[in-house]
Parts: sequence; structure tokens; C-alpha cells
Amino acid sequence: MTPVVRTEADVQARRVDGDSVTEFELFGPGPFAEAMTQRVLRCRPGRSLPRRDDRCDQLLYVLSGSGRIEVEDRSEALAPGTAALVPAGKSWTITADRELSLANTSVPAPPGPRATALHRAPGPWSLTRHLGAQEKERATSDREFEVLFSASTGSAGATQFVGYIPPSGAPEHYHLYEEFCVILRGAGAVNLDGGRHELTVGSTFHILPGLLHSVENTGTDDLWLLGVFRPAGSAAAAYYPDGRPAPNNRDEE
Repeated sequence: MTPVVRTEADVQARRVDGDSVTEFELFGPGPFAEAMTQRVLRCRPGRSLPRRDDRCDQLLYVLSGSGRIEVEDRSEALAPGTAALVPAGKSWTITADRELSLANTSVPAPPGPRATALHRAPGPWSLTRHLGAQEKERATSDREFEVLFSASTGSAGATQFVGYIPPSGAPEHYHLYEEFCVILRGAGAVNLDGGRHELTVGSTFHILPGLLHSVENTGTDDLWLLGVFRPAGSAAAAYYPDGRPAPNNRDEE
């Protein structure tokens, strides 16, 4: 049975000869047209081979390690908590000082029909953003979240955020967007697809639009969750099983 919650141990590693980057594709596009893809990139010390995707934007988040990202003529530092956005069609490389691990979400960019329909006019592009530099916002059940990338910072197709879930968690709900979630800190469980699935650091799961789910925090401190969803919008946009909007629900940023 294909696991609902996946880690690097559930998939086969892939690396191109001569490259410093090993890829773990946790969720591929499968049979879906214009689907998002979720990977973990593990970078050995040194400079990677150039990477480029003409079809998808790349949303990255540093899980551990340090180094630099170069996108054409721009170069910025990477450290835990740094997020980066590489627009479709731009060439980029990663240089790791020591082993560097990143969550990598590929988000379809226009001109595909669905990507075009979901596209939002973006603001000025930011190459990197840093966790803790943005004001936290409120979501359901005393949860908070911090937006890293959205349409206002150059991400026309998706929003990237970190959510902070207090002990106990959130009630069952659904979203109108497609989402990947990666556990950054803490432990808990997700009730999803008819079962309860344990979560630890590095656990990743996929939420389809309209799919009922809930995340439990079984620890004593906040559980940190990295989320990327499309189309871009508000991370507070959630609905209860009867269709009622959850408190703090906002369909727009």
C-alpha cells in the first residue's frame, strides 16, 4: 500500500552523475495534469550542476545546513528557516558549505490551462525570505501562521507558509486549495484518507481540494508545519465539514 505520509525512507534516491544534489521525490505528478511535485534535495558540500525548469516555479525551504543559492546573476545566503523562490525558466545552482537539506515544491506556471486559470498577478520577486521576519497571522483553533511567499512577493501560483499548531491541534476541516505539508518541528498525527497517521520531523503529506483532514499535536510545544498550496491565497481559508467557514477564514490575502 502506498503510504499516505511519506519520508525519504519511502522513496528511491536519484542523482545525476557529477552533481552534488541527491533528490528524493516524495510526491510526483502521477496521472494528474499540471500537478505540484514535492521533493527533498540533499546537497553535498560544493556547487551543484545548473538546474532549470521551464514549466514550474520552485519554492524551496532550508531544513538544515548552510550555503548559497545563485539564480542567474543573483546570489543569496541559505540557512535553516530560509525560503527561496526560483521562477520558471531561470537557471539556478546551490552551493553547500556542509550538507544542506531543502524541501522543494515544484509549482506549475502558465501557459498550461489550469496553471493559467489559477495564476495571480505577482508583485516584485524576492529571491529569499526568512522565517521570523514576517508578522504571524491567526487561523483556526488558536493556530498561527507566517507567510513566506505569496503573490505579493512574486509567487503567482502558490503560497508558502509555516504554521504553528498548539498542543491538541485543529478540528476536522477542508480547503479549496491543493497543499503539501512538511513537519519541521514536533510530533503528532494527521487524520486523513480514512486513517490516523503518525507525524515526525520530515513527515510529508498531500491534501487534495475538498479533502477532510485534521492535524493533531501530541507534544507539549507547538508543532511547526511547512505548507505550500495552490492557487495562492490565504492560509486561513478553511471550512468545516458542514461547509461553514472557519473563524479567521479569508479567501483573499
